[in-house]
Amino acid sequence: MVDEEHFVSAPLITVAKAAKFLGIGRKVVYQLIERGQIRAVKVGRAVRIELACLQHFKNSGELT
Repeated sequence: MVDEEHFVSAPLITVAKAAKFLGIGRKVVYQLIERGQIRAVKVGRAVRIELACLQHFKNSGELT
């Protein structure tokens, strides 16, 4: 059986675009990733964020 928690779905966006989408700074996005509030993956040296996860986070109201 496949555990879907370990898979990331496209599209993936940059930290800068995620910050703009949420209306916050990049540093705060990195903090949210560190706390596990936003799912992200490393692609080489770059960090990419799952757009679906970001939309879910925004709709949850956790940022207010």
